Amino acid sequence: MESLTEEEKKNVYVIKREFIRELDHGLGKIKKLISRVYSGLLTNIPSNIFYYLYFRGDVRNNVINQIKISLRMAIAYNGNNIDALITTHKADYLKNDLISLHCKKEHPIFPELQEITINNLYSRVPILNALIHAHGNTYDELVKNAFTSKEEVRRVLEIQLIFMDQWIELIAKNKDVLVAPRILEVELPIEKETIFKIIVETYEYGMERLEKKLDGFFPPVNP
Repeated sequence: MESLTEEEKKNVYVIKREFIRELDHGLGKIKKLISRVYSGLLTNIPSNIFYYLYFRGDVRNNVINQIKISLRMAIAYNGNNIDALITTHKADYLKNDLISLHCKKEHPIFPELQEITINNLYSRVPILNALIHAHGNTYDELVKNAFTSKEEVRRVLEIQLIFMDQWIELIAKNKDVLVAPRILEVELPIEKETIFKIIVETYEYGMERLEKKLDGFFPPVNP
């Protein structure tokens, strides 16, 4: 981060903090889903212990690693070097990717799932770069400075949502690609349909939260 100004370094911190906060909100939703599905027990392990061992442990760490990699790429992005950045960081990014980690590598659709992940990264880096170079003291202020209207933010985010839709549509037709979570190297006996249900409900929760945040960024103007 040596090449960044003090303001840009501050922006990187603000963005990372916001993303981790949103991650923890999403994990909280997953915890409720797990508790509801398993009513307190999961293969003789209390569901809250399963949650903290797996989701608050491995999953959270993987997503935070991806956030850091994305920001590192966004800092180095100059408008013309995205292919080089992807080449440099692709392996580390995929190593932490939840889709890759929870799907069978030998499945025929696995390469396509990873391709969607990388295409998503192509679109994410310029967005993060714009936020890093915006002006503001809070994440909301950075968004409003980088993107001047609710419609512009929605257009930018819709690109990301297209990839999420592609993931879900592809997995919905190939649920056998999913791999159950493992604790202490033991695969838990969780049905593929249950795993997919958690994925879909978490996605829907994210969409609802996105709409609320958009209204927060750009509140409706009273006539």
